Amino acid sequence: MNRRDLFKFLAGIGLGAVTIETYERLYHIPMLETMFRKELEYWINQYNTAREEVERLIEQQRKREDEISSLRSDLTKSKEELEHLIQQYNTTKEEVSRLSEKLKQSEEEINNLKEKASYWETQYNTTKEEVGRLNSTINKIDELERESTSAIAYYRERMNEAIRKLKETIEKYRALLGGERVSFESSTVKILEDLKITQEKLQKVLPYFPLILKFYWKPTKIINDKIYDINVTFEVASPLNSLREVEVMLIPVEYRYFITKYGMREEDYNKVFPKEEVRSIKIKPRNLEREMFSVDLEDLKGGREYIVKARVEDVAGNEKTVEVRTPYVRQFENLGKELYEKGTIVAATYYPLYPNPHPWEWLEPMNVHPIYGKYNVTDPIIVAKTIDVFSGHGGNTLFLDYGIFQEDQLNEVILQNIKTILNYDIFRQIRFSIMYELPARARRAGLIINDQFIYNDETDFEKLKIILEDFRRLSTLFNNDNFLKLKGKPVIYIYEGQGVRGDVSKFFERIRECIKSNTSLQPYIVVDYATPLSVPPWQPYPTDPERLERALNVEGWTAWWAGYYLDRPEREYFNNFEDYVENGYKIWSMLSRENSRDFITSILPGWVDLRHPESHVPLPRDLDRFKKLIEIALSYSNSPEGNFKKFIRIDTYNEWGESTGIEPTIEEGMSYLNTLKSVLIRYLSEP
Repeated sequence: MNRRDLFKFLAGIGLGAVTIETYERLYHIPMLETMFRKELEYWINQYNTAREEVERLIEQQRKREDEISSLRSDLTKSKEELEHLIQQYNTTKEEVSRLSEKLKQSEEEINNLKEKASYWETQYNTTKEEVGRLNSTINKIDELERESTSAIAYYRERMNEAIRKLKETIEKYRALLGGERVSFESSTVKILEDLKITQEKLQKVLPYFPLILKFYWKPTKIINDKIYDINVTFEVASPLNSLREVEVMLIPVEYRYFITKYGMREEDYNKVFPKEEVRSIKIKPRNLEREMFSVDLEDLKGGREYIVKARVEDVAGNEKTVEVRTPYVRQFENLGKELYEKGTIVAATYYPLYPNPHPWEWLEPMNVHPIYGKYNVTDPIIVAKTIDVFSGHGGNTLFLDYGIFQEDQLNEVILQNIKTILNYDIFRQIRFSIMYELPARARRAGLIINDQFIYNDETDFEKLKIILEDFRRLSTLFNNDNFLKLKGKPVIYIYEGQGVRGDVSKFFERIRECIKSNTSLQPYIVVDYATPLSVPPWQPYPTDPERLERALNVEGWTAWWAGYYLDRPEREYFNNFEDYVENGYKIWSMLSRENSRDFITSILPGWVDLRHPESHVPLPRDLDRFKKLIEIALSYSNSPEGNFKKFIRIDTYNEWGESTGIEPTIEEGMSYLNTLKSVLIRYLSEP
């Protein structure tokens, strides 16, 4: 670097003046000048090296900043994309959740359908096998019958031919004697040989005769679902031997297992299953090869199944029998059906619990005891007896209880019991509904805190889903043909629904939405807003505006236990209970008309809980009071919208721990049912 360049460089970094001054002073000292220049050049080199590195780093930094800027741009785009993806994810998640819920519902329905399909497939396969077996048997019998008929015709023709030949031979024998005798003997031998072959064929079909064909029975006199008379017809084929005897029998089926299994008392057996002797009708046959028989059997007592049996015997001692078991034949005419067709609904609460999941031991000690013993609610004869007896005395609807337990698995057993009961044909002779026990299920859902049920839709909807899941599962029942509907709406009674506070309208709206989404039906909800009816006759009913406002959220109002208020301290309330009830019903009937709501009245035979005698004052069972309560209930039930003529509920049909049932008992027999029937018959006769 020459001196000029050196000075320019130093000037460029602000050191030009001081360097020139120093250099000028050292110019005349060569050695010092040389040292000075070397040091300057050294540091200039250091400077340049550092500057180049700085420039390199600056360039690198710029490039990195460009990269960072690009990355920031990409990051912004990625964030926007991520936000979009999150939205898509949330939307998809909600859709997946919705579809999963639908899938769950569909799987439940599919499983139910699979169960039904499996059941009917089994029935189909069993029936198909039976049909195949019967077809095979019939074909074989037909073949044997054709063979036997052909053989018999051939046999008789050969006999006739033998007779003709014998006559001809005899005539020839008489005219000629001698050589024709040989011809006669030869012809006779050949005929007898042919007959021997035919007889061997007949021996093969002999065990099938006499043969009973086309065996049928049918009702010939039915009044309100009760069969009084039946006719039995069948055909008998007996081509080989004449018939000696034809007998038709009607054999009542016995159910002694009620004694051995359920503990029914021997002295109560004929009260439940009316004593009926085996009937036997003997018919004199007309000695035809094929003969039709028809027998009428009249005045069946019913209350059981029957075996219809036919027996035939020929003169050779060959005997054949055939029999068929009838469905359950009612003991009582279906009075409830007649009432229902005239617009009057007579319902009762029914507990499909015993003995699983609710053991009978939990009900002990009982004030009164079931005449059937400690039965199983899914026993087909118990179901038949329940429908026969209840509808025979005027009942036409059972509110099947569901949700009495907090535990899901126990309520699932109840639901399976209900489905089993519904499968029996006789259950179609009555209507049914569901009484949903809200308190236990609300506790299970965590909606009751400190005995208060205050619903907030914003904070409690997730908890409510447990209850909604119950209604989703129950919805599979609502489309049944005999599920109780008012103007096409399935009726559901929500027990203790009157205890809900807070967002009451939203609470019931959620239930409606759940039922409609699963059935396409808008429900008719009944709630016990008319409980308690603890109002003395001389006092006006203390109308609670807030209670009335809550009640307007549902279509039907009712009371539980006829409004029986367990905690009333004064004895006068219990001594004049029916007067209190009538006063309360009068007020609620008026309110229902003013607000266009249906009023469904309730009655009970009494209330006695021997398990906890100290907890409440009992209401002793009383037939006269029960009769009066039925009359009051019929008087004040009303439907301003014309959904029914009258609608009364009995609490209960078969609750034994609190002695509120009207099912036949050891102690009282059918007295409460007979009282119900007498009042309803009188009510029917009124204009």
